[in-house]
Amino acid sequence: MKIDKQLLEKYFKGNCTAEEADQVAAYLTQPDTPEADDWFNATYREVESEDVQPTTQAIKETRTTIIYSRWYSIAAAIAVLVGVCTWLLQTRHRNGAKVTLALTWDTLANHDKSIKLMTMTDGSRVWLAPHSSIVYPNNYNDTSREVWLHGEAFFEVAQHSEKTFSVHTGHLKTIALGTSFNISTGNYADGSIQVSLKDGKVAVINKTFSLILRPGEMVRCSDSSYSTPIAFSTKEVMDWRNGKLVFDKTALGDVFAKLQSRYGCKIMVDQTVVKSQKVSGVFRAGAPVQNILEAIQFVHGFEVVKIDENTYEITTGNN
Repeated sequence: MKIDKQLLEKYFKGNCTAEEADQVAAYLTQPDTPEADDWFNATYREVESEDVQPTTQAIKETRTTIIYSRWYSIAAAIAVLVGVCTWLLQTRHRNGAKVTLALTWDTLANHDKSIKLMTMTDGSRVWLAPHSSIVYPNNYNDTSREVWLHGEAFFEVAQHSEKTFSVHTGHLKTIALGTSFNISTGNYADGSIQVSLKDGKVAVINKTFSLILRPGEMVRCSDSSYSTPIAFSTKEVMDWRNGKLVFDKTALGDVFAKLQSRYGCKIMVDQTVVKSQKVSGVFRAGAPVQNILEAIQFVHGFEVVKIDENTYEITTGNN
């Protein structure tokens, strides 16, 4: 069942008639709701572009570049998100032919070089990598446990036999009961999402496939396909939690993608640069991105041009 996006817009804003609301509610009960996901992601990007930074409370410092913070309250409540999705419904009032839906959202946005640690109300813990964000409803754990991730995070999920824990990333959904896993959305040049399971069991699903991961396995997923689950290198996948940036025979194109994700910078790569070249090396997390690019430059023969404080151009030097 598909639905008109204009009708979704009315529903999310609380402007539907009772008949229209019932139609949307029926649609939202489906396991696959791409139109609703698209609306949420578009709204999320709009909110994120406002660059709202919540208040943090630093509780522990380890290594030079890692500061763990527990966020007991999130100052950046996303009040503009009013009424979204029946599975996240907090209140629903019928007034004649009108239906009013009300739900507010919280966001945890990490805009600097430190790692943020948040403990959810159910006891689950989320480590958020630099330049990453999660959004979740303020009634989290009342009826469901769902978060939306942009960037990279490590999750330790508290066991709850009746409420699964779900992470939405694009059109991908990762579901767990009690487990720990890492998800990254920007570490690959092709835009694929990486799910790496440390302990327990997770299901990774979207509109065209579903699979189960075992401890020590990782998978890369695009909108319509996925790789065969394979064993992953903990040193490379979990490098950001250990204050490092690790490349282990990583394609040059993926190196640039990972740097952009970790540093929130923009790296423009000329078409003449061979992106399939392999890179191996270990860098200190938080080291200047230009220093990392220049270190790799000596081995692979490209040139680094700094456009501004946050933008770099990679060329072969033959242009």
